[in-house]
Amino acid sequence: MGLNNRKTQKCTKHSKDGNSILNKELKYVKNDLKSRSGDTESMRNTKLTTLEDISREVLTESWNRCWHGYYYNMTYSQDHLIAWLYLSQVSLQYSCAIYVEDIVVGFSLLSLDGKDGWIAGACIDPNYRRLGLFAPLMRAQLNMATRLGLSRIFLEVLKTNTNALRVYQSVGFKITRELNLFRVEKKNNDLNRAVETSYIGPISLERYFETRDTFFHPSWQRREGYLRRYRHCLGIINSSRTAGALFAGENYVTLLDIWSTTEAGAEEVISYALSKLTPSFSLTNQPGDWIAVKLSALGITPCAKQFEMCVSLT
Repeated sequence: MGLNNRKTQKCTKHSKDGNSILNKELKYVKNDLKSRSGDTESMRNTKLTTLEDISREVLTESWNRCWHGYYYNMTYSQDHLIAWLYLSQVSLQYSCAIYVEDIVVGFSLLSLDGKDGWIAGACIDPNYRRLGLFAPLMRAQLNMATRLGLSRIFLEVLKTNTNALRVYQSVGFKITRELNLFRVEKKNNDLNRAVETSYIGPISLERYFETRDTFFHPSWQRREGYLRRYRHCLGIINSSRTAGALFAGENYVTLLDIWSTTEAGAEEVISYALSKLTPSFSLTNQPGDWIAVKLSALGITPCAKQFEMCVSLT
């Protein structure tokens, strides 16, 4: 049974089947591979299709195999992967994959949000890397997005992943900004020091996002639609409404989002967050703002940096 949840699709007005769109792209993939390897026999066993009808078991196996050897552990259990696909609103109906001998050797996962799209993940099986598969896969995904009427496609790539960065740039992606990834172990007592605040209290999610988005330009995984899919969310804001944070989970111990437009606000909201969080926590795709500055002042430095990239399709 396929995994595609049609209730989550944003492109129901498009009647074309995704696989029929990709038929024209397959010849370009094969031509690229032939020009590199000259292996015409293997080309007969190569196909470019969508992931619409893939089973949970095969998708999980393909994910773990293709991400093997990445910069950090990307292994998912089947349940974890399915939960992540829902959270990311990945549209398997429009996500591209390259098969060799009926085995997925590369894929690109596409998420939709209005006229914008996001590459939630893209990789090639380690045994098929450096064969020229990645660029045609990404071109096929962008052509699919164009035919769906999308205007922009976003993605993030680790700064250290220079090979992928070159491929993304070769198909039209441009760097828009640098983002920070934090993985924090609260071993330092200085992290728990109190900061005097006039008031930090709860706020409705509607007001939280309305206030935040006036000042803060979130990355894809910090957009309102993405964050609202978490359960049990709590938004907080300071008295001047210049800083806030969003927590989720039981007892609200998972930090999803944090922002500030001022230095003072950043100190207030970080102090509040550190007092509420468990001994270890993570923060995804934080731009170089007052939050990042104040975390660095506390000795909390990014464990990795990513480039946010975008390509315009219009």
